[in-house]
Amino acid sequence: MRDKEYLRKAAKRMADALPDNHGFILLTMPLGEGGRVAYCANIDRQDAINVLKEFLICTSGEEEWMKHIK
Repeated sequence: MRDKEYLRKAAKRMADALPDNHGFILLTMPLGEGGRVAYCANIDRQDAINVLKEFLICTSGEEEWMKHIK
């Protein structure tokens, strides 16, 4: 199954399962193969980028290498 096809199906299921007014970002990648990351979201691209930056900062413990992305 191609990336767009399975992502579209997964995104539909995820959107249907979430409460109204909730967004998501879905990242997928082949396990153990080092392949490319595919993603889909129901939020604007820039909002998704900001959410991912915030997630990295919060989960990295504000490590020095993350400080430049704010």
